Amino acid sequence: MRKLHFAALSAALSAAAVLLSSTAFASDGFSPDEAFQTMLKLEGNWAGEAQVVPVGQTRDDAAVAATSVSFKNIGNSSVMQTFAAGTPAEMVSMYHQNGKEELIHTHYCAIGNQPSMTFRDSGEEGVIDFQFTKGTNMDVESSPHAHHSFMRMIDEDTYETRTEHWGGGKVTSVRYTTMKRVAE
Repeated sequence: MRKLHFAALSAALSAAAVLLSSTAFASDGFSPDEAFQTMLKLEGNWAGEAQVVPVGQTRDDAAVAATSVSFKNIGNSSVMQTFAAGTPAEMVSMYHQNGKEELIHTHYCAIGNQPSMTFRDSGEEGVIDFQFTKGTNMDVESSPHAHHSFMRMIDEDTYETRTEHWGGGKVTSVRYTTMKRVAE
């Protein structure tokens, strides 16, 4: 009887150790579906500051400019982000899911190309990270394009971004923004 009780206790402790170790190494990042559900909550207008930092320079050297964007949910199946609305530089980014396990970001750039990126779990809490996968109307090795888009949710009314701009097959600059929700 003691052997049976000891065996059951050993099995329970082993199972608990496995559960604890897998929890300890679990990601704090979003799943693709959690990232998309978070993006749906961005609907509305946002204003903030942007800096474009060429490779080889620091953010301390870069000018700060005012910027604004808007997010609009399209049928709860996609999110449309509009930059520089009503200007010749107007651009749109669309975000949509391909099932619950894939989140796609396509940027419709003012220069006429359409880089596409796919969400990846960065393992960081509050981060929505997109990595370049393909593009249309562009040559990834030579054409300027947005290549990597990173968004960190600070709270429900604040987020930060970091977007890598590429040209000639490498990073040429990084655009940083800090955005605040505009009260309606």
